[in-house]
Amino acid sequence: MSFNKLVGQQELRHSLTSMLLNDRLSHATLFTGPSGIGKKSWGLALVQAILCPFRSKAGACMKCDSCRQFLSGNHPDYFFLQPDGRNIKIEQIRVLRKSFYLLGGRKVCLIDRAEMMTAEACSSLLKILEEPPAGLYFILLAEQPRLLFDTILSRCQRYKLQLLSCEQVQNLLIKEKGMAVAKADFLAKISGGVAGSAFDLADDEEFEKRFKEARNLASRIVSGRESAYSLLSTAASLADKEDLVPFLELLCLFYRDCLVNNLCQDDKLLINPGQLMDQQGLIPASRMEEIILLINAAIYELTKTNANRRLSLEKMLILMQRRLMPCPG
Repeated sequence: MSFNKLVGQQELRHSLTSMLLNDRLSHATLFTGPSGIGKKSWGLALVQAILCPFRSKAGACMKCDSCRQFLSGNHPDYFFLQPDGRNIKIEQIRVLRKSFYLLGGRKVCLIDRAEMMTAEACSSLLKILEEPPAGLYFILLAEQPRLLFDTILSRCQRYKLQLLSCEQVQNLLIKEKGMAVAKADFLAKISGGVAGSAFDLADDEEFEKRFKEARNLASRIVSGRESAYSLLSTAASLADKEDLVPFLELLCLFYRDCLVNNLCQDDKLLINPGQLMDQQGLIPASRMEEIILLINAAIYELTKTNANRRLSLEKMLILMQRRLMPCPG
């Protein structure tokens, strides 16, 4: 994969090409950013460029024996590591270390989700980075680089990938998926500049159903006509959803767009703000902010703690309706 095939990241593109062409590439390069932003695509493109003897500003030439071997998945000087189970273990590093010191030439090791290395694996990798064999390069990909040893971070040339523009994601969906412009524009906005998320949504057969359910729940809560029993029943139903977190993120999106419309009358919203009005009209921004915070707090509880799913959802829904429909007086 050449750099020209990848979208956006102009500063990263310029830096990598300059480093490669001037033979100043660090022995350890770290790409960071959220899942789906393109870390692996850029990592693989850099691997191929390092191994290609005819690389240019575009990266790998895509025609030589090295490039053909890489594209076929059989390049002898390319090594790939990813978590084995929950972690990358020291045994995985030890197995590769022997190969790193054999023969000459360039060798590249790509480590996906590098922050999942155990402390022992990090220590083993650090020993290699302290005195790397000539021609050996590491490319690390991480969503949470703070989990890596500071001593490893200090030996890496670090790049944080930037979000793509809505137009860039939209064009990718149209080109790669043959998607209609309106749908591509909608998914691009929801993705928040993360192309991987947009492609996941495009392949998600349940997305449209989930979207309608989230819109319906958002409107029901704003109406203020939901009884406590109804809210508790809804919480019980939601607790059984396998796609609960994506559902809550969509639910939050509706209130977020209503808030944006309230504050700045943005005409590029994903929904019709009129769908989320209480009996007095457009909901005040302060109350909408509280709703968004409640949903995000529930998402945090569900993903980062061992909180009971049903109880977390019951609390969220009851507090949401209270915030939106305060008691008279």
